Amino acid sequence: MNKLRLTSFLAAAAMCVSLFSACGNSANNAEPTENAETAQTTEAVTFSYPLIEDDASLSEAEKQMLSTSLVSVGNTHRLNEKLKTLENGGEITLGFIGGSITYGYTVQPDECFASKVTDLLKERYPSGTVNYVNKGISGTPSILGNLRLKRDILDNNADIIFVEYAVNDGMETDYKESYESLVRTALEQENEPAVVLILNRTKEGHSAQEYMKNIGEFYSLPMISTADALTEALDNGTIKWEDYYNDSSHPNPNGHTLFCKLIAHAFDESLKVQSDEYVLPVESIFGAPYENAVLIEADYDGSNSNFTMESLGSFTNSSSADGFTKGWSFDKSTNEPMKFRVNANGLFIICRRNNNASMGKFEVYINGARAKVVDTNQSDGWGDPYAFKIIKWQETKDMEIEIRPAEDSSDKNIDILGIGFSTN
Repeated sequence: MNKLRLTSFLAAAAMCVSLFSACGNSANNAEPTENAETAQTTEAVTFSYPLIEDDASLSEAEKQMLSTSLVSVGNTHRLNEKLKTLENGGEITLGFIGGSITYGYTVQPDECFASKVTDLLKERYPSGTVNYVNKGISGTPSILGNLRLKRDILDNNADIIFVEYAVNDGMETDYKESYESLVRTALEQENEPAVVLILNRTKEGHSAQEYMKNIGEFYSLPMISTADALTEALDNGTIKWEDYYNDSSHPNPNGHTLFCKLIAHAFDESLKVQSDEYVLPVESIFGAPYENAVLIEADYDGSNSNFTMESLGSFTNSSSADGFTKGWSFDKSTNEPMKFRVNANGLFIICRRNNNASMGKFEVYINGARAKVVDTNQSDGWGDPYAFKIIKWQETKDMEIEIRPAEDSSDKNIDILGIGFSTN
């Protein structure tokens, strides 16, 4: 690494965002997997910015959390190359995708960890340019995240992609397949982005990090488990949940600052390890049937050969919800089906759902046979976007799809936000 100028060093020392860490127990780093075909050597790195363990404001508990949080640095080639780009005065874009923690629910935009990590890199690499896109949507799991990955993250040419879904995902197959599909799709991009897994937990202990760690190990990815760091500190009684959280799920400003420190520590540990060029495993671990998912919205230009919108029927271009502004709403004055053709192995309909009797049902027909009834009046709905899986095949099929309002929903609200499909 090139040394930063002394003036940059002094400026960074005065800023809380320059809390990168060169400390940590390297024994916590999981060995790289053969699946990712990695080879690593460790070499000393001279850091010219303040070490986090020397910061007077860092508690002993937080020092311990640094090392506990780092599950693995994985194959460091991609991440280190992006950081070197900044060091050499280049430009990169950070992409954050996840739920309400990524979005920064309960804190101000400049207090969330996405903003703090961006500011931190700007302070550390003053000659480089750091852009970022924060595409967290509250209450959403990786099933929806995978469907919107291209639109929200990949189309922004993100160079480092942070994935945060451990709190919102369940343990069922749909989550595992969608999460792995998201990871594989990101890793396949021509700009070779680094993919960083952020693994959180709730106060009650829920986290889907177990299988996410399996995926991260299989693909040799950097993994930061705030869940592990918090659990150990809570069990030891060195911290209280309220020190870092506003409620059972959402970090307070201090919590987001902690996340930034843990990420900074992971970056520093990555720079100590030189890996061979990353090679994507040919096979998947849980199955990734929804790789390279396509999202169709009301502004669809007809360019995808696997999808043809034939008729909107009684649906008009007017529906919206968090993260979705180009959907279709049911016009109660008529009752005609939406019709489209698609060649796919997986099909999802993204809807706005709510816990309200005004929300209606619709039926999905595939090649003339009813395949699914979707009820958008759901007890845990709050106006959020939700991806309903309609069908999953073992191979692609040509399908004629009709979406028909149910008989008892001719006077109800039906908001279709998007159509997601995969062709694998």
